[in-house]
Formats: sequence, C-alpha cells, structure tokens
Amino acid sequence: MNNIISFFKLIRFNNLIIVALTQLIIKFSLINPFLDNFILSNNEFYILVLATIFITASGYIINDIYDVKTDKVNKENSRIIGKSITSRNAITWYILFNLLGLGLGIYIAYAVKQPYFSIIFIYCIFSLWTYSKRMKTSFLFGNLQVSLLTALSIFNVALFDIIPNGINKNNGEMMIFKIILFYAAFAFIITFIREMIKDLEDMEGDKKIQAKTLAITYGIEKTKWVSLIFTIFTFLGITYFQYFQYSIASSEFEYEISIWGVNKIAIIYAIFIQFLFLYLGFKIYTSKLKSDFYFISQLCKIIMIVGILSIPLFTYLHLN
Repeated sequence: MNNIISFFKLIRFNNLIIVALTQLIIKFSLINPFLDNFILSNNEFYILVLATIFITASGYIINDIYDVKTDKVNKENSRIIGKSITSRNAITWYILFNLLGLGLGIYIAYAVKQPYFSIIFIYCIFSLWTYSKRMKTSFLFGNLQVSLLTALSIFNVALFDIIPNGINKNNGEMMIFKIILFYAAFAFIITFIREMIKDLEDMEGDKKIQAKTLAITYGIEKTKWVSLIFTIFTFLGITYFQYFQYSIASSEFEYEISIWGVNKIAIIYAIFIQFLFLYLGFKIYTSKLKSDFYFISQLCKIIMIVGILSIPLFTYLHLN
C-alpha cells in the first residue's frame, strides 16, 4: 500500500488530474457545445488526454530522478527516489510512460490526418528530459520551458480538434480559438510566476549543485520583483477583460443578446480572480521565509484552478 501511495506521489497524481480536467473542460465546455465542425470524437479525445497524462507523468519521474541530490537538502522527508522507489524502477516507469504517451500521440496525429503533429509529443518528451537534466538549473530558460509546456497542454486541444479543418471566422471557431489562446496564455504566466517562486523555495539545495536560477543569480528581492511584475501584468489583463464585460453589460441593444462571459455572475467571478491576484501580489511582496514561498506556490496552483473553472461556469451561464 505504501508503495502505491509513493508511486502516486512520484507521478504527482493530483497535478495529473488537474491537467486532465483542464483538457476535458476545454473540450466539453468550449468546443463541443459551440462548434459543429470539431474533429475529435469523444473516444479519440480521451486518447489525446491519456497521451498528455503519460508524458506529463514521465516528466515528473525524470525530474525526481535527476533531483535526488537537491531533494536530499530541500525535501528529504518527502523524497521518493532512493527511498520508497528505486532509481531502476523509476527509470522503467519513465520509459514505459513515454512509450505509451508517444504511441497514443502518434495514433491521434494520424487520426486527425496530420501525422507531423506527432512532433509535438516528441518535443514534449525531449523538452521534459532536457529540463530535468540541465535546463531546470539555468537562468529563466527552465522556467519558460515548463510554462510553455503547460500552455501547450491547453493549446493542443485546439490544435487537434479545431485547426486541422481550418478556422472559419463565420461560425464561431475563431472566437473559441481565441478564448483557448487566452487561457493558454493565462496558464503560461501563472506557471512562470510559480516556477520563479519555487526557485526561491529551493535556493538552499540549488546552491549546492551550483544552479544559476534567477533567485541565485540576482537574489530574493529581485526575483520577487520580477514575479510581482508578471502578477501585475496579469491583473491588468483581467482588468481589460472586465472593461469588456462592463461595456457590454451596460450597453443597450435593440434585441436581447447573450455573450459568453458577460453577465453579473461572470463579472463577480472575474472580480474574485482579481482579488486573488491582489492577494498573490501582497504575499509575494511580504514573503521572506521558505514557508512563505511554499504558500505562494500553492496559491498559484489555486489561482490556476479557479481560472480554468471559469470556463464551465461561463458556458453554463451563457446556455441557461
């Protein structure tokens, strides 16, 4: 039983659930309800989700394999590789999950008649390996790499389910595509902030392996300010969306119209997300201890979930 629990911790099962739910939400709360010309059947889409999950899980495994040395300093009590699971078994699972993910990815690429889309899955596997081996300790490149992969997990739904048939501006496909791009950008930025904060949290162990992260190169205060700048930038982006909400909600039209994301509850929900970002900025500004950075990292994850959950909420309010 303990080995099973350790395995779920190794592959970050909770994070995998979030990745899967995000893709499911985009498919069944954005694409299927509003578009008639989507490509993937439900079963084909589940294969895409599985491919994503297997490759993401393999990324967590290889990350822990390469992180054994730093984990002995940063989180010895929660370290799994070398304690609950041997390195050899971890490598076996890593290879198996990559083969499963790549195989399913190639299948779905051929299913949408775009075999060169298989390159996406090869890139993800290679990118996760290079991140774990050397990019994680580099100056910002590792942070950007993880953020890009997070955004890609969202964008891939549109890539496989909308783009192969072309995007028709006259039947709503362009609008749905833009919404998906917006959420991919949101995921990119919040992940980038979280990765910088995690570097602050892991500074002690990273110094022992001579890492060159932003936190180590420029120190805690400057890293906090960079994180704050991106937090403010995202807050202003949501403010711009709220300006759009207010403009539509306060306008008078000859006929009653309904626009996705524009109603009283959606406006209140957007204000709630803004308050979360204000709180995030406050916590970043006042943080000093490792426990503070851990809290901020978890807060970023909560903001990500709250942001993604706006999709089914806005769709439900629009259709009912």
